[in-house]
Amino acid sequence: MSAALPDRDHDSEPEQTAQTPSPPTTGAGYPSLQPALHLQIQIGPASHVGSLSRGAPLTVVPLVSGTLRSEPGFPVDVDAWTRAPGVDYVHNDPDGSRMRLRSDLVVADTRGEEIHVHYTGIVDITNEMRRILGRSANARSTDFGHSFIHITFETGAMRYRALEQALFVGSGRFILTDEGLKVEYRISKVCAGPGGAEESSSSG
Repeated sequence: MSAALPDRDHDSEPEQTAQTPSPPTTGAGYPSLQPALHLQIQIGPASHVGSLSRGAPLTVVPLVSGTLRSEPGFPVDVDAWTRAPGVDYVHNDPDGSRMRLRSDLVVADTRGEEIHVHYTGIVDITNEMRRILGRSANARSTDFGHSFIHITFETGAMRYRALEQALFVGSGRFILTDEGLKVEYRISKVCAGPGGAEESSSSG
């Protein structure tokens, strides 16, 4: 006569759960960009403050004046100027290959309604950028593709409420003019998948 098998303790066994397979990777899972705003800023002389406790030296750059305007077709109509000079706080990476930005400025429209613009970003210190920073006689304006920012907006104006409710990124370049050095950012709204491109075309 065979011995009876002991009951299995189901509580002690790991629960087997079915794993949902990941869907195939498609473009729909990635965000798209909708052209939104154009920011231009006149830059003043930098102050090299340094730092005793944080390692990377601090440079403070005044943002003397500037404009923020909507791109054609963007549903939020913005046409604003700086209310007062802003500030750009800059730290260089230890290897000297990049600058890290933290900037604040306030712009206002003709009605006096104000928008606080805050952005952080990274600038590659290319040879062209080194010539600009060193005020070389051979310096020239840079191209897009070496400076990127993340922008947030804060405002009490209902007409600009949508700026607070979205995520924005920008690509920048530095421009040498007769008036001095300017920075230009082409700013886009981050949209869900390819629908952003459709929204951009339908809003025009």
